Amino acid sequence: MTNEMKKNFDNHSTLTLDALDQLKEKGYQYVQVQGFTMDHHPEYIEPYYLMLVPFKSLKENIATMDVYEEISGETIINWAKRSDDESLHIFLANAS
Repeated sequence: MTNEMKKNFDNHSTLTLDALDQLKEKGYQYVQVQGFTMDHHPEYIEPYYLMLVPFKSLKENIATMDVYEEISGETIINWAKRSDDESLHIFLANAS
């Protein structure tokens, strides 16, 4: 686990519609979607949990981009509406 991933894991909150609204108010427009196994190794096929890392803008070089989604996108909104008892855990890294 990289230092950035550890910081995100140690400092995160539950994904809610209110949390997304607060990010929008602070000027964030996108989240980077990071998937992890139970022991915190990167995993995108069958992740145990997702960590959504807020970004205000995207990188200009599309070739170096990871998986991003708009905060107001349908997928992120649906994830925020999910119940906590579903098998895939989704967290929101706290924006600095």
